[in-house]
Formats: sequence, structure tokens, C-alpha cells
Amino acid sequence: MSSQSGPYYDLPVARIVEETHDARSIILSVPEELKATFSYTAGQFLTFGVPLEGHQWVRCYSLASCPDTESEHKVTVKRVEDGRISNWFNDSVTPGQTLHVMKPAGHFCLQARETPLVFFSGGSGITPVISILKSALATTQRSMHLVYGNRDQDSIIFGAELRALEAEYPGRLKLVHRLDDTDGFLDLPSARSVVASAPGADFYVCGPGPFMDVVEEALAAESVPDERIFIERFVLPELEAPAPGAAAASTGEADSAQVYLDGGVHTVAVQPEETILAACHRAGIDAPCACTEGYCGACMARVKAGEVEMLLNDGGLDDDQVEEGWVLTCQTRLKSAGVEIEYPDAE
Repeated sequence: MSSQSGPYYDLPVARIVEETHDARSIILSVPEELKATFSYTAGQFLTFGVPLEGHQWVRCYSLASCPDTESEHKVTVKRVEDGRISNWFNDSVTPGQTLHVMKPAGHFCLQARETPLVFFSGGSGITPVISILKSALATTQRSMHLVYGNRDQDSIIFGAELRALEAEYPGRLKLVHRLDDTDGFLDLPSARSVVASAPGADFYVCGPGPFMDVVEEALAAESVPDERIFIERFVLPELEAPAPGAAAASTGEADSAQVYLDGGVHTVAVQPEETILAACHRAGIDAPCACTEGYCGACMARVKAGEVEMLLNDGGLDDDQVEEGWVLTCQTRLKSAGVEIEYPDAE
């Protein structure tokens, strides 16, 4: 039987695939009783709670598997220089190990229409893109063009799988690799040329910040409507120590909340109209978060006492979790004194 701790479920690692010298895929075993909970749409991600060095770190990784063609749940993690958690996934995770995983979430998903598809992907940004691409190939007749940027040939994740898909669907899938060491970094004229060649297409974009900036500039230059552009980016907010007197300088009269995190209790001043998560970060407390937009669930915490108001729940919590007192702290404000908030401990 599976076990659950707060929003996390314990899932064993079934096997690991070494994709490149700096990226590996972790295939999770989902027990029968959790199949419905972990059903997902191509393009969604999983949120992991990683207890490490006395702290619970929260990271989101896209599912590279496809729910329409594959029975396994696969996430692919690329090593990041000085990346504590990405390197832990690459160096320490082994088959049979149990990981703490939230149910799938995310809105970077295929739209139900028959327009052509253009994907711009860079590096590990291929993970949600290949899931969407496989789903679209299997369930629609849409034509597709993938521009995939990497540093060099050895950095291409899913290279063999992409070649096999292109061979299987020669009239529908066009694959273009853009390698920095031979082609140079993707530039604006090149990106604009691809966009201009696909009038009426839907555009999906996921990759490193500079890569995405070029693509977004190209889309704007070609006047592509917003409703045809879909972008996935995960940026962990930088946590900075508060400046001396920062709390006192804030406007309005602050209430306070008791925040239970990593085995400690913190009294946090929360300004009017400020979310609990923002208050924690302003106070120098490393409360977990990922999207900060109310849909990933990474910042979930349980209300132990007092009244709060959750402004938005865009899929991060289900009705049962809300009934149990869980909130998304990135979207939650105080409504009374004496509020106590407890973040889950995945130990």
C-alpha cells in the first residue's frame, strides 16, 4: 500500500535511464490505488519534496512520458551547475528508493484544436515538449515543427527517441536541431523565419531564459496573438535576507502568523494585502515555492489556527485538500489574528 504525508505521496523509483552525460530520467512506479490520483495531461509536471541537509527543498520537474502512449511516469532532470537538488537527483537517486511526490499539475498543455504546432525548446525544456508532441502525434493529425537548441551534439536529450518519431511520422513532424557549437545561439532572424513560415500555428516555448527571450521577441515581431502562444518557465524566486528595518518600513499595520517549517516555529509579520509566502521570504525564511501563481502546489501548507483567505486556487489543491485546511501560501492572506500555518514535513 502507498503512504501519504500531507500533499506528498511516496512513490518508488522503478528504474533510471542515463539520457546524456548530464541528464537522467527517473521512472516512477505508481501503485494501482494511485493511478487516478496520478493521471495527467501531456505537458504537466510533478512536484518533489526532497529532505536534504536538514531542510525540505521543493522542485518541479516536467513529465517527459506521454499519457496517451505510455504507462510509465517519467521525469528527466538535467544537472545544473551548483544545483543542489538537480545534482542530488543525478548523483544519489537509485532504483527502489522512495521519493515524495505531489500529484501532477500545470497548464502547459495541448489545446483542443487542429492548427499546426511549432515547438521551440532548449536544453531540458524538451521534457514537457516531447510529452505534448507525442500526445499530439497520437491523438491528432496536426503538423509539427520542433526547433531544439542545445550546447552540442552530446547534450541532446531524447535524441534517438526524436529521430524515431520523425521517421515514424515523416509527413507530420519536422525536427531541426540548433547546436551552439556549430550553428551559434538561436538568434532573432532565425527564430522569426520559423515563426513566419507557420501562419496560424500554435507556438509552445520552453527552455533557458535567454533562449525563450529570443523566441518571445520573434513571436512579438511577427504579431502572433497571445492566444496562440504557450510558455512554460520555472523560476525559483531568489531568497534574499531582509534589509535591516525592512519590516518596520513596510506600510500598514502588520499582523503576525506562526509558521511551522523544518521543525522550527517562526513568528512572521504579515503586512496588509501581503501573502504568507511573501511575508516569509521578506523575513528571510525559505518557505517552499515554485510557480507562485497558484497552480503547482509547491507552497502548500495547512492552517492550524485562525482565519485566512486564499485568493486563487488554479489547480494546485483539490476539494478534499481545501476541506482538510490546506492552502497555497503564495495566494493566501490573513483574515484574523492568531493564524498558525504548518508546512508539510516529507521526512
